[in-house]
Amino acid sequence: MNVRLIIASLLFSTALTANAQTENTRSKSIYLELLGPSNGVGVNFDSRFNKDTAWGYRVGFGFGYYRSNSFFGANESSRAYTIPLGVNYLVGKNKHQLEVGVGVNVGLYNDHYTIARLEIMSDIKFDHKKENNFGAFGFATLGYRYTARKGFQFRIGVTPAYVWGSNRETKNKFVLAPYISFGKAF
Repeated sequence: MNVRLIIASLLFSTALTANAQTENTRSKSIYLELLGPSNGVGVNFDSRFNKDTAWGYRVGFGFGYYRSNSFFGANESSRAYTIPLGVNYLVGKNKHQLEVGVGVNVGLYNDHYTIARLEIMSDIKFDHKKENNFGAFGFATLGYRYTARKGFQFRIGVTPAYVWGSNRETKNKFVLAPYISFGKAF
């Protein structure tokens, strides 16, 4: 009887240890992010620096698009191709965690806009301009991260950011943007 009890105890403790290791080894994830550091929509990879630390990093690719029409017929649009890079720290050991991070988003901004000019003794003329600008913004993240036992990951939070670069309208500007993401932890 004692031998059966010892074997049953060993099997039970082995199963618990294997389950705990499965949850703790989910140190990497890939997710689709809307708004926030991705600047529109983005795909990101996130990983811990090693499996025993709460410190990690993120790297991704983002795409943003903006279009507006003015009352006088001038159109404006901008496409952003960006790379968000950051470090983050997770507070909490279970599936519910607080995520705090900082980073930089660098990218190429393709701007199309119209400038109106008034010529003497004639109508208003519109000059259509196209330009590519390098842009960057520093950001912080403060949010909630949920990672299910089977790997589903959900993130939601807020991103304060400071924009700098050569873009004609957004240079030296503070913005606050929400973010939400869905992904898979492995």
